[in-house]
Amino acid sequence: MISEPAWMATLRTLVDSTQIETAPARLTQYAVDGQPPAAAVFPQTFDQVAALLQWAQHERIGVFPRGSGTKSGLGNVPQRVDLVLSTSRLNRVSEYDAANFTLTGEAGVTLAQVTHQTGGSQQMLPLHYPWSPATLGGIIATNAYTPKRLVYGGVRDLLLGLRVALPSGEIVHFGGKVVKNVAGYDMSKLFLGSLGAFGVILEATFKLYALPEREAAMLATFAALQQGADAAAHLLRTQLLPSQVLLLNPGAVSMVTGPPPAQIPPDGFVLLVSFEGMEEAVDRQLTELSQLCRERGSHDIQVLSSETHVQLQERLDAAMHGRVSEAVSPSPPASLSSPLVLRLGVLPSHVHTVMEAVARQLSFIGPPAMVLGDCGVGAMWVCAQWPATGPSAQQDRLAHAIAELSSAVAGEDGHVVVEAAPAELKATLDVWGKPRGTLSLLKALKTKFDPARILNPGRFVGSRNKQSN
Repeated sequence: MISEPAWMATLRTLVDSTQIETAPARLTQYAVDGQPPAAAVFPQTFDQVAALLQWAQHERIGVFPRGSGTKSGLGNVPQRVDLVLSTSRLNRVSEYDAANFTLTGEAGVTLAQVTHQTGGSQQMLPLHYPWSPATLGGIIATNAYTPKRLVYGGVRDLLLGLRVALPSGEIVHFGGKVVKNVAGYDMSKLFLGSLGAFGVILEATFKLYALPEREAAMLATFAALQQGADAAAHLLRTQLLPSQVLLLNPGAVSMVTGPPPAQIPPDGFVLLVSFEGMEEAVDRQLTELSQLCRERGSHDIQVLSSETHVQLQERLDAAMHGRVSEAVSPSPPASLSSPLVLRLGVLPSHVHTVMEAVARQLSFIGPPAMVLGDCGVGAMWVCAQWPATGPSAQQDRLAHAIAELSSAVAGEDGHVVVEAAPAELKATLDVWGKPRGTLSLLKALKTKFDPARILNPGRFVGSRNKQSN
């Protein structure tokens, strides 16, 4: 039997015993890259979070903040996993001001909760899909992709204010609770995409939008990638206002729809476009897009039902987050169950050329990798089923291919981030891609906010190969 660490006795004095999980069987769900923590703690107040961090800093205990775990595979393999700090019980909507279109919620509030809270007032927070289990704190800490960014902007554009607990035990507040609240540098943006390396997010205020009268999506199939790319490029130059423009390669089509239907050839490329707004405007845009796609060679165009569109979104979301068994129909065999997910940032005009480069670099992977590109914002994902236990030569080949791809994309002012991969593969990779000029600044901020290096030790940018975080 593994003995408890000495600090466990003090932990039990900081929170109630019902807020601590130590059972090994249940701690596996909180593991980080296969490393289960010694304990998981579930604070219920901001003061408890602050006290836990102050204690952890004094005792040099590695703390891993966690929301719903949808991005738990992000980051380098940690140096050690001592304590997971879950925000699941910080799940209250602190203030909902429907008149001013703002909402303030604790870090553990999910997008599904926000949808339920704001739907009665015909409002929404367009950060993710309305049914998403992702939490407000997790979305900020990972700077998560927002599917409707073309219309509403990203997390940065919707975030108004932030409350954070620092390792020193201080609770600080940045920004405000009104839309017009700009005075100097907005410090809340510092924590955007920080992966909890500077402090634990406690509460956030966001700008809301009115619910659209209608949402609809069209799926157009092309025999060649260039045809789909041309259609997407022409669409983005028109007066049409899509909320999302996705280009899927045959691997993505197969992964999220199962075996291709008769009307979608196995080597077909799919353009998936979403619109929202007033009923008449959406109908007009669907008609114009249909004509545009036919003129550029699409041989099958479908307007998806609401139910089919939601099912497709669920599978796309699962694939983007490495939940391959949820995305693939039928589920992959256990020998191919380890997810490999890459997220790329490129110029929107380069999406299709990078998709071609990915296909070349990862052609040895089977089944074929899913490659999905958002042509409107230049975001891309590569999702593959990788052998859970494969020869080291295969891993070396994959690591080399990812490094080559990262170099090629970096040359186009882009980047590649490994969002999920088997721990043994991640250990051979620079999961954050080539360091940028801001690396020295990030390290200085880490030293300023977390001098003892207790938050996510080893996972953040610049800490590969167990260097200091």
